[in-house]
Amino acid sequence: MPLRSVYVPPDHQATEAGIKFDTYRFYLNCVCQNLITEYSNWQGFVSLCIQRTRSLQGMQSIDLQWIDRFMKIAWNTEYLLYLDARDPELLRINNQWTPIQSYFAVYAACEALSYVIDGSKADGHQKALRKATYYFVNSGLTPWNKAYQGCLGRNRSSHQPLNFPQNLTIPHNLIRSNADPVGMIARCLRAEHIHRVDDQWDRRRHRSTRKYEFDPGYTSLLHFLYRLRIKSNYEEVDIFVSDAPEANIRDFANCLRQFCSWTVTYIEVVLMRKCTKRHILDLSNAYLSVNPRAADLKARMSYYRRTSFH
Repeated sequence: MPLRSVYVPPDHQATEAGIKFDTYRFYLNCVCQNLITEYSNWQGFVSLCIQRTRSLQGMQSIDLQWIDRFMKIAWNTEYLLYLDARDPELLRINNQWTPIQSYFAVYAACEALSYVIDGSKADGHQKALRKATYYFVNSGLTPWNKAYQGCLGRNRSSHQPLNFPQNLTIPHNLIRSNADPVGMIARCLRAEHIHRVDDQWDRRRHRSTRKYEFDPGYTSLLHFLYRLRIKSNYEEVDIFVSDAPEANIRDFANCLRQFCSWTVTYIEVVLMRKCTKRHILDLSNAYLSVNPRAADLKARMSYYRRTSFH
């Protein structure tokens, strides 16, 4: 009698779409675990953001309309992200839009961030993500500072982790118990870096280097968020309406929301340093006057107002 397999995957992982959904969900879950491990809570995260941005100098000349435009888009998209569907089936269907809304909230905020970094406007997805990623990699806050870099080499594994522990062990992507969150983030970014090399190489008309020598630049969690948006918007919708257990469906949505909101928080603090706390508070008040239901934004701004940035 043949031996049965030790591991029998649950029904929701019986398809390729189901496996991908659970993999992406667990990557995001590990990101959120890392946030809580590092900062305990959102207030602790804000405190460290304020501390780490003290050296930033305000801009002498700034296009505030540019900041206003993109932050209103970021806040409104984040608000739409938090319109929760209570029914599990509706939430499952809504998860097809959750990566899109999360990405566009973060992308809009990154447009504002990339402008205040050096005074030049990105005005496009690739450049905004690249500038924001380089800023985050060098600013020191985890997990935004973590990335992969370098060409793939002939063995497609020469790319290297950046800002990860030296003794990093990268687990298998299907591990779901006792997994190191930082190791799973590395697993996610290593795979995303390979995808970016493949995607960008295929689009390049003038290829001055061989594919294994091509370096797409830093790959961060911002790029992973972009990939989820592309897959849910264009390529593999079935992944995000997976027939997974209700707990997994909610976990996927909640993790995306948390990472989105904490990323926007990080950028809000930087903007307060670069174009004054008063301006961002006034801008948020103007937005909240027409959308007072944006409870998460209202709570953040109330906390900033009570908190010293000195």
